[in-house]
Amino acid sequence: MAADPILVEVNGEPREITADPMRRLSDVLRHDLRLPGTKVGCDAGDCGACTVLLDGQPVCACLVPTGQVVGASVETVEGLADDGRLDALQGAFHRHGAAQCGICTPGMLMASAGLLRRNQRPSRAEVEDALGGVLCRCTGYAKIIDAVLDVSEVAGVELKPETKLDPAVGKSIARRDGIDKLTGAARFADDGVPADALVMRVMRAPHARAGFTFGDIAGFLAAHPGLLTVLTAADIPGLNGFGIYPEPKDQPVLAETEVRFRGEAVAAIVGERTAVGAVEITDFPIEWSPLPAIEGIAAARAEGAHEMHTHAPGNVLIRGRVARGAISDAFDNSKISLDGTWSTGFVEHAYIEPEAGWARPTVASDGTRRIEVRVTTQAPYMDREEIARVLGIPEPDVRITPSVVGGGFGSKLDQSVGPLVAVAAWLLDRPVACTFSRQESLASTTKRHPSEMTAELAVDADGRMLGLRFHGDFNTGAYSSWGPTVAGRVPVHASGPYYVEAVQATSAAYHTNQPPAGAFRGFGVPQASLCHEGLLDEAADRLGLDRLEIRYLNALRAGQPTATGQIFDQGIGMAECWMRCARGGANTWMRRSVPMRRRVDRPVTALGLAACSMAVAIPQ
Repeated sequence: MAADPILVEVNGEPREITADPMRRLSDVLRHDLRLPGTKVGCDAGDCGACTVLLDGQPVCACLVPTGQVVGASVETVEGLADDGRLDALQGAFHRHGAAQCGICTPGMLMASAGLLRRNQRPSRAEVEDALGGVLCRCTGYAKIIDAVLDVSEVAGVELKPETKLDPAVGKSIARRDGIDKLTGAARFADDGVPADALVMRVMRAPHARAGFTFGDIAGFLAAHPGLLTVLTAADIPGLNGFGIYPEPKDQPVLAETEVRFRGEAVAAIVGERTAVGAVEITDFPIEWSPLPAIEGIAAARAEGAHEMHTHAPGNVLIRGRVARGAISDAFDNSKISLDGTWSTGFVEHAYIEPEAGWARPTVASDGTRRIEVRVTTQAPYMDREEIARVLGIPEPDVRITPSVVGGGFGSKLDQSVGPLVAVAAWLLDRPVACTFSRQESLASTTKRHPSEMTAELAVDADGRMLGLRFHGDFNTGAYSSWGPTVAGRVPVHASGPYYVEAVQATSAAYHTNQPPAGAFRGFGVPQASLCHEGLLDEAADRLGLDRLEIRYLNALRAGQPTATGQIFDQGIGMAECWMRCARGGANTWMRRSVPMRRRVDRPVTALGLAACSMAVAIPQ
């Protein structure tokens, strides 16, 4: 029985929607009304990216059943700009550079618009409260809050990317992509999916390690009209494996007989959107046989632990080593020596945009079959190499069209939806789209490497760093990803942005039955910085030195070798940076007219300092 039409006003225009009244308003706006400016980051009301105004009040569209908007007024980001001009709020966002990746920007704008209609002169606290339900992973919120407070000063900005808000040399300039992100015109990977595209849903492992067998897939398809196929490893046309480095290509597109981490892909169902959405995970015909799993670095190192890959004896993917100078002499000649141990856990990248993309087959003028893949990615050329290999076709026959990326931070250097939608589109000769749920994104994508580190520092009586010993073990998860880069890079940077006479730094990356660990802003350097910064603090305290003073004293300067012996003739500004930090910090405290006192309603403000360094290119 067809659903009754739903009458609603959208951005000032009457619209008639024929949809299940229980469908999410966000889904109807994006797919039925083709208004993709409203973004979806979680489908749980947690991120606020889908914020719209419902009768003037901000709501999360992902939590609103469409049946609740009968006769109501819905406003989306597409309705803010008027007659070719940004409204005052969008103009202020543009001037302040408040849109960075842009995935949260529509939600921020709509939440701000709702506030300003209720209160044209809000306080900073009121702005912070109004925006508290919209998460931003990129900006730190300061520019967004400043833009809302400053909105009354902006009379409107023409919709031209070359608008010069402040052309003076040395001043911030307007982002060239800012206007698209402020109007909802920027196209992320889940935006602009072809209208005739099929939808994919990935079936994933509930166990860290398990064997599996499929049941009656034909019966499953027959019981679910609207599903076209179930893809398994047997359907991969080319190599069922990918990886960052030329070898190993150890991560399968779809697992074959055994999964190595909880969340690994084993199959993909493809069909019409409503049919795919109606499938219950428990209906999928698969039988699991759980196996003993390696959980953590200690388990990977343990005697008798099963070896996860033939290329990694003892579960060691790779080792790194850097040595320079006479390390024993450094400790023998030191005034004091210090040591410590540190450990860190997995860290999620937490971008607001989940992994998404779509693919469609094309035919060249000479009749050659080709594939076009539009995906959220930080590495389109690497994507092309991997997808060509998975499909078993030449690279020139694969076209990667990167979408606007709603936050990546390193994780979107790895493969996610690309190979899956490419295989499905290639085999079905139809466009196929896939967007990971937030749960899938958290379970299946790369993380920052967990670490277990030890370090020893030798220092002379003046506080100069004479020698550093360092070792770090890193949990690279089930597959290699960027593990070789992390384990190779950490020893290079283990001494930080400082001159140390002698360095001995080693590392190892271990495989475990946990999510693959990959690139995450620094390739292991932030983890290692905990060691040298902690030891420097302790050295300063024991020698009676200021913590900034000891860092200024040891800051790497032009003509001094790094841990690897590399010498920079210029471009070393660490000492100058510390001096500017000193002046800036002093000025901050001197501006206070009254002493700081702890109060229940006042968070304690502290001034600290630390540094990490990425002084050279990624070793290959």
